Amino acid sequence: MSLKKKSGSVPWDFREGDDNYLREPWILKKGKEFITIETNNNNRGNFYLQKDDEKRLSLSALQAKLTYHQLIDFGYKLQKTKRKKSKTQEAAD
Repeated sequence: MSLKKKSGSVPWDFREGDDNYLREPWILKKGKEFITIETNNNNRGNFYLQKDDEKRLSLSALQAKLTYHQLIDFGYKLQKTKRKKSKTQEAAD
């Protein structure tokens, strides 16, 4: 299996205000399995990846991007973060 470079964007490419922006951690789900990806604040440019409750792995930016695209190819779906209701929406409910 070759590791060809994927040109598609990943959730951490977007910034607050972009249409596709999702706040981290980014969660990919397939059935009952879930994989969490989040930035490593201690080592800029690196990411943590964790499957279910297993040990967290540290990945470089390129490894994280390739892994993200591979997981999508394997059928994992990125979970949309739930947006908090604004106070005006809560008052209307």
